[in-house]
Amino acid sequence: MLKILSIEILLSAVLGAILFRLVCALTRSNTLSWAAVVISAGIILFFVPGHVDERLIVEYGGKLPLPYELSPLVVNLLRCLGLVAGAWLASLAVAKRKKMGLEDEPPYDDFP
Repeated sequence: MLKILSIEILLSAVLGAILFRLVCALTRSNTLSWAAVVISAGIILFFVPGHVDERLIVEYGGKLPLPYELSPLVVNLLRCLGLVAGAWLASLAVAKRKKMGLEDEPPYDDFP
């Protein structure tokens, strides 16, 4: 079960990095990017069930996982933590790119 949970956390981190970078590229605002990440973390926390269906694991050829002692709230909090960690890494990458001069400023007359 720990393997499944670690894969979910890593996928959440990738999702957070993609979400942060996409919103940052579209709006050029770190504040809006972090707002999108926090809103999506809230959506995950409130609307995604905090358990893994064992039938799906068995259906796709895996063995029945051992029971684990984590509550559904802790599982969702770990997913949200992965999302925020991925966004934090993406924000570090954006800051480094800006420092190196690789981030272009939008044109002056981009939106009339």
